[in-house]
Amino acid sequence: MLNHEGFFIAAPLYIISFLYLKINYLTNMKTSVLAYYKICLFILLVFHNIGFAQIRGIDLLGNKDHIEFRYDFEQGFMIVELQMQNIIPLRMIFDTGAENTILFDRELTDALGYNYEREIFISGSDLDTVLEASITRNVSLKLERCKPVKRDIIVIKNNNLMLRERLGIDVNGILGGSFFSNLIVKVDNRKRKIHFYRPSTFKEDLEEYDELDLIISSNKPYLISEVATASIRPIQLKLLLDTGAALPFLLHTNTDTSLVLPERTMLGTIGYGLSGPIRGVLGKSDFLKFGNYSYENIITSFQDIFFSNNGGRDLVRNGILGNLLLRRFTFYIDYTKEKLYIKGGKKYNKEFDYDKSGLSIMAFGPELKQFMISMVIQGSPGEEAGLMPGDVIIKVNGRRASGLSLQSITSLMSVKEGKRIKMVIRREGKTMKKQFELRDWYMPTGEFGI
Repeated sequence: MLNHEGFFIAAPLYIISFLYLKINYLTNMKTSVLAYYKICLFILLVFHNIGFAQIRGIDLLGNKDHIEFRYDFEQGFMIVELQMQNIIPLRMIFDTGAENTILFDRELTDALGYNYEREIFISGSDLDTVLEASITRNVSLKLERCKPVKRDIIVIKNNNLMLRERLGIDVNGILGGSFFSNLIVKVDNRKRKIHFYRPSTFKEDLEEYDELDLIISSNKPYLISEVATASIRPIQLKLLLDTGAALPFLLHTNTDTSLVLPERTMLGTIGYGLSGPIRGVLGKSDFLKFGNYSYENIITSFQDIFFSNNGGRDLVRNGILGNLLLRRFTFYIDYTKEKLYIKGGKKYNKEFDYDKSGLSIMAFGPELKQFMISMVIQGSPGEEAGLMPGDVIIKVNGRRASGLSLQSITSLMSVKEGKRIKMVIRREGKTMKKQFELRDWYMPTGEFGI
């Protein structure tokens, strides 16, 4: 029996063969009749070629049914390696929460002589800020172990995002859902591997996994989950499964009247996106549940979201299940059947770490081995210690900063309360010593004026 892919290719073959024989038989007949059959043959040949053209996503597999490749986990992101035009290496964020593949470095496509078809504007992380970009067609991309494919990509016009400095890692762009749509995608966070499966031959045993319904919209997966905040009863919310968000859980407080901020929150930067720093507040939600997995008093980022620039194309979401939560699971996303199969690790509901210093730190320099404080939050331990934006970090707890990474420094700021942090900094040419203790510094929400 032919599956839908096989039928699409085989059915025209029978008709084309018939028409070819018919044309030979009619060679001595009237020209008009012969022309009619030739036109039919031409149309079916075109149709047949379309049938052989691989469906997007499926084309990554070539003649294989399954491919797996590794990813690196850096600063909360899944980083995969590709090649553009078999020449230029790229490091991209594997992002289920983005629709398109986006390149940050326009000079790369310039160097390869790609043309830009038209100028567009794309939404930033808050769906309100807009960025100038261009569409480039048929860019050759090769992911590890996958067949080279051609994709239309979005190229940011002016790369002033400073994501390299803010994240402390080299990253060239985002690999969005349209790149691997029509596949079954497995993310094995224990082994740090991503798997692509052909849906028509998929045979994995999923008995140990929860099966949940998804909503796939614009190549992005949404999951209906139960959420409760500020002692209000649980409600059903649409949450985006977003491996491109380096946070555990985020709620858009202006999307439902039942989403109320906790009594005590921390104000600050909750992440970085295409539009730059994402401002919001950090607090705790009473309850989160999807399938058989639940959390109580889960650390949550709260942020208003705006939809003025998305043209109504996106499904309105109430929040995000981010990569710091998803990485505690092994899961399959079936883009064709709109299903999620998910299995938690032993410590899936362990308390999440979060910053207890009130400092935002960025890397700079050729190797990203120099560090500067970019923001200090009011009322935080960092502010009380007298640290200021622009301070260059020389040492942290006796270790030279040049021997550290941004990830190791920010991780140190997220350990248990009471940990003493000693810093040597340089400010306006002068060297100073500062110290503080990490702690929760939640403040009454009303004091922020929100």
